[in-house]
Amino acid sequence: MEQFKDAHYFHIPSQGNIYTMCDLQLGNEKNLILAASLKRDIFYFEYLETSRGMVPTTKEISFTYIPSGAEIISIDAFNKSSTSSEAVIGITIIKNSNESDTLETFLNIYSQLEEHEDFNIENIAQNCFTVELNFIPYKLMHTELIKWDGDTIVKKEIVFVLSGSDNQVHIYRENPTEHMYKEIDSKEYFPEFSKTTSPVVWIDMLYMNNYEERITTFGCEDGYVKLLKVNTKTNKLVYNFSTRFTNYVASVHLYFENTPNISDKFAKSFGKTTLDKRVARPILNLIVVNSILPPVICRDVLKYGLSDYDGLARHDNGTIFTCCAVADIDFDGQKEILVGTSSEEIILYKMDNVENKWFMEEIKYMAAPILSLKYLDVSGDGVRELIVSSMKGIHVLQHDPVFVQKKLNEKIDALTIPKIQIS
Repeated sequence: MEQFKDAHYFHIPSQGNIYTMCDLQLGNEKNLILAASLKRDIFYFEYLETSRGMVPTTKEISFTYIPSGAEIISIDAFNKSSTSSEAVIGITIIKNSNESDTLETFLNIYSQLEEHEDFNIENIAQNCFTVELNFIPYKLMHTELIKWDGDTIVKKEIVFVLSGSDNQVHIYRENPTEHMYKEIDSKEYFPEFSKTTSPVVWIDMLYMNNYEERITTFGCEDGYVKLLKVNTKTNKLVYNFSTRFTNYVASVHLYFENTPNISDKFAKSFGKTTLDKRVARPILNLIVVNSILPPVICRDVLKYGLSDYDGLARHDNGTIFTCCAVADIDFDGQKEILVGTSSEEIILYKMDNVENKWFMEEIKYMAAPILSLKYLDVSGDGVRELIVSSMKGIHVLQHDPVFVQKKLNEKIDALTIPKIQIS
């Protein structure tokens, strides 16, 4: 990870958690970062184009209906339109009741009433719909709800997915006519979310085969991990695998392995690849980040479920693993695994194709414990940055331009037709 250079850092007044950073892609494909702290501070980060080039900009936003003394638990955002800015931001909060010692919890949903070409987060922050919760919120995310009529998709809509202390996963759907969100029956639309033995800490979902199948995985506080496939036409479970680890699961992450038939050319569905059924069978892997034990990779889960797995190496028995990201950060055509820890480290794992096993290649030390990682293009230059959320703030790590140019030249040289000398 020596090719990463510190490009920008902004301090957050109070600590966040593994749920308090998210990205938002606008209709023009520009990416923004939203970061919150437990003590009500919310910032957004972007690169602005100026006469001096692309300049990193951070701004604190005052969202309404977050009372004094409330704590932010999680944040998520999406854009409803593919051509314009129609952003929706969800924020879960918890506060002490004024009348008793009980806690009150809410899901605040902020949105624009109409489509706009320009993104104006200040206006969004003033337009709030509040959903009162009867549980402590955990992971907040979004996914697509697909409606079929025979073999034709008649509707796609985005819904919020929220796990809670009641050991359930809740789904919130917009009612466009009333400009409000209501909870719907998760069993009817998302049968994979049955009640678990402990709160669900992390969820990952993706669609395959032209949205005919949905793969869902989640991990729980007590170490319970589940992997399911759902037929979205019939809304029935195709398969259901589960296992239990001996400790808290901090994150689960699905990713496609590098094969000639899997590439970035396929359409993206909110950060997850949606594959067409005409391509060869994809190799889908699952990473389970345990808090104390080393991360585990379950290989080819579409074929083997959770039975074919391997643990990643660790170098420090005292660290706690918090998060992970999967990306080809050295542009060699193979994906690497990055794992954040409480020991202020980002651990890089690479695949040894000869021995067919992962090994620890490098460790990058940061200034504070790591909470979450994202790898996306926020500068708009076509090269992704590594966004690191730590207990002190948000770090933006950019590839060294010299390194990028070198890799680009290598790829151009590999594509160049060699000159043939005729004697």
